[in-house]
Order: sequence, then structure tokens, then C-alpha cells
Amino acid sequence: MDANERLILAVRLAARKLAGSGPFDPMLKEVLSICVEAVGATGGTIYVHSPDEKTLTFQHVLPEDVAGKLPFRVLPDTFGVVGRVFHSRLAEVTQEHDDESHRRIAHSTGIHVRNMATVPLMLPEEEPIGVVQLINKANGGFTEMDLAVLETVSSVSTMAFLNRGLIDQSARAMQLLGMGRVAHDIKNMAAAQISMVEYTELPLAFLSGELGDLDLNDESKRYAGEAVSMLRQIRKSLQLTMDYTKLLSDLSAGGDLRPNFQLEPMADTISTAASYYAPECRKHGIALQFEIETDAPPVCHDKLYLFRIVQNLVSNAIKAVRDKHSGTGDPRKIGTVTIRYRHFSEYHVLEVEDTGPGLADDAMQRILSGQARSMWEKASGSGWGTKIVLNLVDALQGTLQIDSEIGVGSTFRVVLPDRSPDECPKALGAEVS
Repeated sequence: MDANERLILAVRLAARKLAGSGPFDPMLKEVLSICVEAVGATGGTIYVHSPDEKTLTFQHVLPEDVAGKLPFRVLPDTFGVVGRVFHSRLAEVTQEHDDESHRRIAHSTGIHVRNMATVPLMLPEEEPIGVVQLINKANGGFTEMDLAVLETVSSVSTMAFLNRGLIDQSARAMQLLGMGRVAHDIKNMAAAQISMVEYTELPLAFLSGELGDLDLNDESKRYAGEAVSMLRQIRKSLQLTMDYTKLLSDLSAGGDLRPNFQLEPMADTISTAASYYAPECRKHGIALQFEIETDAPPVCHDKLYLFRIVQNLVSNAIKAVRDKHSGTGDPRKIGTVTIRYRHFSEYHVLEVEDTGPGLADDAMQRILSGQARSMWEKASGSGWGTKIVLNLVDALQGTLQIDSEIGVGSTFRVVLPDRSPDECPKALGAEVS
């Protein structure tokens, strides 16, 4: 098989890989391997562009053991040959470089670059999504045929990337539609259960002496009173469920979120929401800790929105701790989830910290951009919970931040503005109830 036939075969293999089903990122790695082998290069890199950060990131590197030796993994999108090719949108073949950055890479990896073929990842007349770069052709230098093949594979790869984005958006739209229908059914079920609770409250009220003067002993009255209190808590929970299903319906319909603001202590909302997970923490040997500033002044906030934010973050923190210790069989306390709340002059800060496995930088970026499907490797989730949290935080004009260290844990931080009762409705177009 001559060189031209090998290059044509490479294009066919790349097209077949990218036309298949499955995650795009591993397929892109296979395409890089095909290109390296087809043109006789000794290694290569795929860089992915971040428009917001204006950076190019080493997405895949061959040989793989080189990736851990790189002195840096993120470059400005104007850096060197890759930056020039990215902005010019023109493929280049370049020879040996001897500037400071290339000397650093050569020193760290032990690889001296003799020649390079660099091609933008893009479709004609479209913005590039990244760059492909191959190094050190085994026999001679890179040719025009090499560049032609790389440009073809680049176009196929970019098309596959964009198509998968459209498919993912379509799937998520269908999920939203289904979520709205399910929410409607749950709301109806919750309404029926509330009616049953209200029906049961009446005879219990007679037993507890609230509506009658029955001759009951003190212990019977105490039990009846506790039953009434428990039913009232159940009714509040069911009402919360109904309110949340309405929120889900609004989200699925694509409408704007309109918070229902109330002037109440935020500390109470946060503590109540997190306390629902105390039984689950005890069951799995996780310490649930509270560091709540209970004397913070009341603040105008939507209790349902904040309640859901807290519960999602705490639930994910528990999953993180369990993910880190899954399979260890250790019956002792396996980790900690800490809920913090602090008040400052112009903002309020909620933090949920876990001692889980931690998150890599790219995982944090996916979460903050609403693209994460599941935060933790051993957890199964669609990612909609975190996406909803982002929407709720945004509706409250707040921000979500993440601090994380691999092997140590993560802290999810929600920063919400402080607003007086007078300015809160004016700023966000809601009424304080």
C-alpha cells in the first residue's frame, strides 16, 4: 500500500469513527492516532479552543505518557504556531523552533521538535473549534498531501462535533418536555395527598383536644398532638413538592423564572433544606456539619429557589463522599459534608463543602457552563439538577463558584446579593409576600 492509499484509508477510518455513536471526545482521540500513523508522525496534539477564556487547551496528546510531562496545558489562543494557525485559519508546515517555550517543552518531555504540521479544526467559512498539530515525521518532512488529509479529517471532526452538539440539544429539549409532563403528574398526586392529610387532621384535632373536650389521659393527648404536628409537616412538604413541580413546568416551557420573594432569615431556609439529608448521612456514615450564621438579618429571597439550590448541592456532596469511599466497606465515618452560611454587608454566601474525590478543572468548567451530565464517576445522572441550580442562581442574580482539589474535596459556593425589602421587588420585578 503506497503513501497515498494509506492517507485515503486514514480519512475513511476517521470518517467512520466520527460517524459512529458514543462520546465524541474518545473518538477524537482515536482520530488523532489515525492521523499520526497515516502520515508517519511520531506524535501529535489536539487543542480545543475556549471562546470565553480565549485559550487553547491540550485535549489529547500522543504519545500519551507525554501529557503528564507538559509544563503547561492551557495556552493563550495567540500563542506560537497553534495561535497563528487558529486565527489565520491556514494550515502550516514549520521546521525546527528554538524559542523559550519550545525549549521548556523539550526539556520537560524529552522530545525535540524537528518539524510540525498544524491545521485548524474547522469547517470552511466557520470559526475554528481548535487545532490539530503533528510533529516529527519519521521520513523526511510533511507534504502537501499530509496537509490535505489533515484538513479533510479536520472538517469531518468539526462536523461531527457540531452535529453532536445539535443532537445533544435536541435530546435535552425532549428531556425538558418529558420533565414538564412528569411534573404535572406529580403535582396532581401531591394535591390528592394533601386532601388526604387534611381529611385526617380533623379527627386528630378532636383527639388532641383542639376541637373538643374528650376525656383523654396526658399521654394520649401528647401522642395525638405529635400526630397533628407530623401531619402538618407532611402537608408542608407536599406543598413544597407542588410548588417545585410548577417550577419544573415553567423551566420545561422555556419561560422566564419569576421569583416569589419573602423577607425571612436565609439561615432558616438553608438549615431546614439541608436537615432533610441528615437521615441519609447517618445511614452512610457521613458527618453532616452546620456552620450557619444564625443571627444574620432577614433577607429578601425566594424560599423555594434557595431550598432547591441547597438540596441539590447537599445531595451532590453526599454522592461525592460516597463515590470516593465506594467499595471500601468501612463502617466508620467515611467523610464530611459541611453547610456554611455567612452574611456580609452587600451579599450572602452559601457554601457546601465535601471531602469527596475533588474535580478536575475541565469538569468544573462543564458544570459551570451547564454541560455536565454527572459530576461523579460512579453516579448516574442527567445533569439537569445542576443545570436547574444554575438557572435558579441566575434568576436570583447570584453567582455559582467552585473550589476543588483532587483527592481532597470540593466546595460549591453560591453568592447572592443583599437587598432590602424596598429595593428587592423593584430590582427583580416580584412582590414580597
